Amino acid sequence: MKQSLFRYMTAEHAERFVRRGEMLFRSLSYFRDYEDEGIRSDEFEGTRLHLPVDGLKVTKVSTGEVIPLPYTFESTAKEDDIFVSCLSTTCSEFLAEKFNAKICIEIHEPIRLLALIRDALARRPSVKNKHLEYGPVKYYEPHEPPIVDWALPEKIALSKLAKYSWQSEYRIAFAINGAFNVEKVQVQLVPFGERRKPRSTDHPKQLLKLGNISKLCTVHQF
Repeated sequence: MKQSLFRYMTAEHAERFVRRGEMLFRSLSYFRDYEDEGIRSDEFEGTRLHLPVDGLKVTKVSTGEVIPLPYTFESTAKEDDIFVSCLSTTCSEFLAEKFNAKICIEIHEPIRLLALIRDALARRPSVKNKHLEYGPVKYYEPHEPPIVDWALPEKIALSKLAKYSWQSEYRIAFAINGAFNVEKVQVQLVPFGERRKPRSTDHPKQLLKLGNISKLCTVHQF
């Protein structure tokens, strides 16, 4: 992986990230409930949504009658047990403005960053599975068939609706309590327009300390 990655943040957080290697991983549920008019927030965070162009339908075996269903198909991962750190593959004033950030940290050696994250996880006994999922976010339209992605929590964690593609997001993720296990999801049909209300409790997070990473980074200011 030779391409640089970019992380947008405030000056205070940038200092902690570069000098101390403090890297915050937030639960998927945090981004689902976050309120910022759809910049970082995503009501379908942690969920694979599917709605064909002509809607969901079932066919009665006895009569062959096709019945339209006023529902969307949703497969939701264990959103409190999957933690992600969000970066981008692009450095631009546009993204800095959208994220309300004055600083963009360019990470020249993503492979070394991933190695440091693995080392930090190895020192954390509460995280039993040290496996990392990482890569560019896959953007999709609701009408696209989910194929097998609905059953794979790691695919759900690294996917978002196409309307967020302007972010050019890159994610690094890990899980606790077996949340990346195949079919460890909740599958349901949800009535049109019905959404879960944001909860009032705090969302889980994990702060990893990688040590000084200044040699891996360049700081860009806007």
